[in-house]
Amino acid sequence: MNGQTELEQSLAAVRCAMEASSNTAAAELNIQNKSTRILVGGSPSYRCDYCGQVISEQMQFSGVTIRDPDGEITEHFFCEENCMTSQYPDI
Repeated sequence: MNGQTELEQSLAAVRCAMEASSNTAAAELNIQNKSTRILVGGSPSYRCDYCGQVISEQMQFSGVTIRDPDGEITEHFFCEENCMTSQYPDI
């Protein structure tokens, strides 16, 4: 063999599998657009997708548009940057 014990080889295989799984998850998150917006009068009310806070008129908020593996597009809204990065740490 290459000087590794059976345990070391098993650990290396697990690490490799975890990295592959992580890369697959990141690849599946296809971010189409990330923006900062301000809600104006007459717009529908939104809630933060992470904490549930109501996003009110004249409030600055973040929006993320994501395309899933099936091609469906969804928009997600967050009251602040911390909520967005809590939901999507790799953004």
